Amino acid sequence: MAKNSMWGGRFNTSPALLMQKINASIGFDKTLYREDITGSIAHAKMLSKQGIISANECELIVNGLTQILKEIEEGHFVFKIELEDIHMNVEARLKKIIGDVAGKLHTARSRNDQVATDFKMFVRNANEDIITLIKDLQKSLLILAKDHTETVMPGFTHLQVAQPISFAFYLHAYYEMLRRD
Repeated sequence: MAKNSMWGGRFNTSPALLMQKINASIGFDKTLYREDITGSIAHAKMLSKQGIISANECELIVNGLTQILKEIEEGHFVFKIELEDIHMNVEARLKKIIGDVAGKLHTARSRNDQVATDFKMFVRNANEDIITLIKDLQKSLLILAKDHTETVMPGFTHLQVAQPISFAFYLHAYYEMLRRD
C-alpha cells in the first residue's frame, strides 16, 4: 500500500484495510457535510479577520469550500473510506482545488473541534426541522378537530373506558401535549 500522509510520523504505509474499515466514520458523518463546510467557512473568515491568513487565502478557501458543497449537493463528490471522515474528505478535495493553502484552514482548530461544532450545528438544525414539523402537525390537529366537535368517542382513565368526549377534545389533548413538550 502507498504511504498515507494522514498517518505520517513513523509509519511508512497505510493501516491494514481492516483497520481502515474499523476506523472510518465517513459512512455516518458524511451527513454532516453542510455543517462541516459551513463551520470551515466561518473559521476561514475568522482566521482572515485576525490576520492569520490573508484575505486572498480566505477567498480561495471559501470559494473552494463552496465548490465542494455544490459538488456534494449535486451528487458529484466521491467520498473515500481511506480518508476516514468528512473532515479529511473535504480537506483532501480542497487541497486538490486550491493547493497547499488548504492546509492553513486547520490553524487554531483540531478535528475534535470540528466534530463538536459539526454535531452541535447538526442537532440545532435537526431541532429546528422537528419543531417546524410539530407545528405543522398541531395545525393539522386543529383543522381536523374543527370537523369533529360533535363526533363522540369514549374517554379513557387508566386504560379504562370513562366518560364520553368529543373527538375534537381528544385531538386537542395531543395538540396541548405537543405544545407543552
